[in-house]
Amino acid sequence: MNDQTLHAFQGHRDALRAFLQARNGWDYYTYLLLFPDGRPFYVGKGRGNRVLHHEAEAMRQSNLRRTNPHKCNTIRRLITSGLDLLYRIDRTYAEADQLACLEREAALIARYRRRSDGGTLTNLASGLGNLFGLDPETAARHAATLSGLPEDNPERAALNLFLASFGEVSSVPVKPLSQYRNRLVPAAPSSKALRTPSLRNCLTLIVPAVAEGLTLAPGAVLPRSFTLYPDRNEWPLQVPPPESVVAVIENGAASDILKLGLVTLVPAARPEDEGLQLTATGHAILLGTIGRPRLLEWALI
Repeated sequence: MNDQTLHAFQGHRDALRAFLQARNGWDYYTYLLLFPDGRPFYVGKGRGNRVLHHEAEAMRQSNLRRTNPHKCNTIRRLITSGLDLLYRIDRTYAEADQLACLEREAALIARYRRRSDGGTLTNLASGLGNLFGLDPETAARHAATLSGLPEDNPERAALNLFLASFGEVSSVPVKPLSQYRNRLVPAAPSSKALRTPSLRNCLTLIVPAVAEGLTLAPGAVLPRSFTLYPDRNEWPLQVPPPESVVAVIENGAASDILKLGLVTLVPAARPEDEGLQLTATGHAILLGTIGRPRLLEWALI
């Protein structure tokens, strides 16, 4: 079988529902969510009607409990543009073959690649082959980095995982508020001689915007703190994910984007309640650094 072209099902929602109701002899499946032109933007594994839950999750009136804002924003942009998602059931598995289902999910993610890896997928994690596929020494080195996935700090891991879906940076600009509050100070422009905005500076703006379902236009006010709800279906660590993480843009990252003129400060009594208002300069830098196509894909413009 050429598994790049053959699959169990591909079509729209109503036909998929009928396919799932008629299942016989299998419990689990790997699936893909597709753009109307057939490009995949999400890979998952599930049972029952799991594959059908993503649209409802994305179209809730509140941003609360959107477990993967990156994926949800893509779905919302398609639906509000009058377009239909395509669904693909890749392979089906009996209950005894759950491990094979997990391995297939990881293989599909590796094939199509996440957007942060140059592919088309909005997946946050890379499936079964994440840290479990590394030897213990390599896994320990990775977890120890500022952008790694420390198993003893699930809140930090959740934020690092979310940010890595947009691009790899050596130091994550957002921290769990519960662990950073004692160091948090009011934002002020950096004293450093900064001239050229970096990817990290741009991601400092993108992460809260995606998490809160905001669009990035000149004058938009981004919250310095925001709430992220980790997706249990994409969680790559053995320890369970936190129900939610209140994140905050750390002092240095906030100072840098103020110094570079990407934002102006909207003061507040507490640093975590501050706002960061996007300037015309900041908007132009985002377009130039990230690119309009990617910002459109992320539903940010």
